[in-house]
Amino acid sequence: MTPPTRLTRRELAWVRRAHAAAKRTRLARAAAAISWLGNGALYLPLAGLVLALAGRTGLRTVALAALSGLVSHVVYPVIKRTAARPRPFAHRADLADAPPPLDAFSFPSGHLMTLSATLTPALVRWPRLWLAALGLWLLLAWSRIATAHHYPSDLLGGTLLGVAVALAVVGIAG
Repeated sequence: MTPPTRLTRRELAWVRRAHAAAKRTRLARAAAAISWLGNGALYLPLAGLVLALAGRTGLRTVALAALSGLVSHVVYPVIKRTAARPRPFAHRADLADAPPPLDAFSFPSGHLMTLSATLTPALVRWPRLWLAALGLWLLLAWSRIATAHHYPSDLLGGTLLGVAVALAVVGIAG
């Protein structure tokens, strides 16, 4: 493995603090659970909530969110293999006690990319939901750092890519 870059070393300090704080405050299980929800368990209940609140008018938004999520799942593995950035625990043995990740590489965060891709169509349709969407994003982002699966720049990259995918989908199909 190649030595960490300057950016990686700086971000590793953030990851170490978040990981240690989660362990110290007994939030490590919460971080793992939230991270697990981001594996996919979160999306069907969110779609159900949109349909329950918006009825048939929410069906198109749910379809656009599903399509955006699908496209992001096609795109992010290619980017991950190309970037090939090792995860934080690959550089620090003390971070290796987190639950195992779904794949080998860190950049971009597939969890944040998928969340952003699926939330963006709803935010385009209902901009007033931004605060709830931000809260959900912050929880998942925190969990990905607290489990030592990602660096902050991975989260930013995943978010920007997810929003770009969703805006393209909404622009083409919406």
